[in-house]
Amino acid sequence: MADLLAAQVQRESRVTKGTINKENRVWKRWIEYTKCINFKHDIWLTFVTPESRTAIFGALAAALRQRQFSKPDPTELASSTVQEAVSKLGEIFRINLGYNPTHVPGSEQVHPALSRQFRGMKNSDPGEVQQKALPVCVYWEMHKFAAASSSSSSDLDLTVANILTLAYFFCMRSCEYLDVQGERRTKILCMRNIRFFDDKNRDITREYNKIHLAASVTLTFEFQKRDIRNDIISNDSTEGGKMCPVLAAAAIVKRIRSYNISSIPFEDIQINYVKSGGGFFTIPSSVFLQRIRFIVDLLGESRLSFTSSEVGTHSNRSGGTMGMFLAGTPIYTIMLMGRWSSNAFMRYIRKQVLQLIHGISHGMLTYNEFYTVPEFIHSHADGGLHCRGGGTLASSANLHMAHTRI
Repeated sequence: MADLLAAQVQRESRVTKGTINKENRVWKRWIEYTKCINFKHDIWLTFVTPESRTAIFGALAAALRQRQFSKPDPTELASSTVQEAVSKLGEIFRINLGYNPTHVPGSEQVHPALSRQFRGMKNSDPGEVQQKALPVCVYWEMHKFAAASSSSSSDLDLTVANILTLAYFFCMRSCEYLDVQGERRTKILCMRNIRFFDDKNRDITREYNKIHLAASVTLTFEFQKRDIRNDIISNDSTEGGKMCPVLAAAAIVKRIRSYNISSIPFEDIQINYVKSGGGFFTIPSSVFLQRIRFIVDLLGESRLSFTSSEVGTHSNRSGGTMGMFLAGTPIYTIMLMGRWSSNAFMRYIRKQVLQLIHGISHGMLTYNEFYTVPEFIHSHADGGLHCRGGGTLASSANLHMAHTRI
């Protein structure tokens, strides 16, 4: 019995509470739907054919799309949300009965009927609106504003500016530096995750009076969305005033040390922990969002070409990505720094940025003409290789000859 309980705990530790809540919500809606279609006595669809099960799942998808189980809303539910819900229900069936009605029987392939239905929904979805990338001038203005703040709010404003600066240089996900709604697998950075090294590669993390002079700062991301643990990423000092990852990290560490908190071990304190109004709290996402949008409004649409309604806490990740890309950073380095395991980071490259196209049109004129190597066809009749036009490129008789010019 103890082993069975341990196995259950291990399975549950694989997913977050938020995922479990989603699965429970999907199951609840499925039970509601079976009542609507008079299947409440056969919720596992044991008395229908596999094709009928798939058809019923398709009907459920259509009902979810129309928000039949949600609050009244004229807009249809996004196709990705519908597909996720149906997929979770299919997994519930597979775990309990051994088959998944969303798949072709006997395979892991999504049934063509459902696949076509999901694509049709996606084609009808409104275009995706991505958050705009923040340029460096936004961060400079944020530091300028923080420096001019009154003493009562300066600690909070400086903290926000330094954390967002660190988030920019490390292309951080919002859930890695601030409190967000719902449980996440990703862990917020704490004091133990920040280390400093001098120009001789000595660890000077404990030499608090010297950390602002460090040559580099290293962050350890303990747990991430892609299940990678203790991912270590470093950045060197820019010597560029406030816009420096070393200075931003040093300011965060020194600020928290100045609090002399005894109730929480120093190593376990989150980087968004701040003293304000006589008390301590972790800065929520709403405060970061308000500060970002305030600065964007301050700089104005005429300068930035976008408004505050088009940015969010994810704009740091895309801003850092654009910063590296425009600087000519190799693609694989961007992937490593941003901790991407695939080309998913390309979603953060904003094609609308004019600096992105600098020099491309001139470069396209480099070669006035180029030579195209003819295709070849192997002839079994004479063992020779021939170009599409019939001319011999190589044969047993001329292999010793010099290569033709290409």
